[in-house]
Amino acid sequence: APTSLDLPGACLLAVTLAGLVHVLVALPRDGATAPTLLVLAAAVLAGAAFARHERRTDHPLLPAGIVRSRPVMAGLGALLAVSAALFGTLFAGTYFLQDVLRLDALHSALWSLPLAVLMVLGAPTAAVLQRRFGPRRTAVSGAVLLTLGVLSFARLDAGATAPAAGVCFVLLGAGFSTVMVTATAVVVHRAAEATAGVAGGLQQTALNIGPALGVATATLLLTLEPGDAFVPAMHRALLALAALGALGAIAALGLPGRTTRNAEPAAMASAP
Repeated sequence: APTSLDLPGACLLAVTLAGLVHVLVALPRDGATAPTLLVLAAAVLAGAAFARHERRTDHPLLPAGIVRSRPVMAGLGALLAVSAALFGTLFAGTYFLQDVLRLDALHSALWSLPLAVLMVLGAPTAAVLQRRFGPRRTAVSGAVLLTLGVLSFARLDAGATAPAAGVCFVLLGAGFSTVMVTATAVVVHRAAEATAGVAGGLQQTALNIGPALGVATATLLLTLEPGDAFVPAMHRALLALAALGALGAIAALGLPGRTTRNAEPAAMASAP
C-alpha cells in the first residue's frame, strides 16, 4: 500500500542542510555575526527536531530498516564523504589552474581531462573489481586513491606542470568512480524491495549534499585568512578535504566483504 509523504521530515532536513551550508559560506565572509549564529542555532534545532520526528512518525523519511542496515549506511557515508572531497578539490583546483597557473578555460579543461577519462573507464572496472574482491576492499581502495589524489594536488604550486596535475586528476577520477559504483551497488542491492526507491533516493541525496558541503568547506578554508596568498590557502583547504576522503575510506569499511544480493531485505522489510 502507498505510504504518506513525510513532508515535515523533508522540511526539517532541508532547513538543517541549508542552514549548515549557509554557515560554512557566511563564516569566512562575515565572521561569527549574530545572524550567522542564529542560522547555526536554527540548523541545530532543526536537526534535533528531525531526529525526534523520524523516531515518532508512522511514515519516516528514513525507514528504520534502512537506518539499521550497516552496509546501506556505510555506502551512503562513503558516497557523502568522497563526493565532498572530490568536488571541494575541483572547486579549489579550478581557481588554481586559472588564477595561479593562468590557464584559460580550454587549457584548464585539457589539463583536467584525465579526470573524465578515468571516471568513464573506472566505472566498468570497478564493477569487475567488486565481483572479484568484494565491495569493502574495492571501495576502500577507491577512497584511498581519491585521498592520495587530493594530497597530491595539495603539493602543487605555481610551478606545476601538466603531467603533475594529470597524475592528481587520474587518482581523483579512478578513486571516485570506484567508490561511486561500488557503494551505489551496495545501497541499492542491500535494500528491501519495499524500500529500494528510498535507498536510491538517499544515494542521489548523498551525491548532492556531499558536493555542496565540499564546496562550502573549500570556500570557508580558502577565505579564512583574507591576507593569505591563494596557494597556502588552497593547501590548507585540500588537507581538510583529504581528511574527508579518509573518512570515506573508514565508512567503506562497513561495506560487506563479498557481494551478496539482497542479503538483508527480509530483515529490513520486517523492521518497523
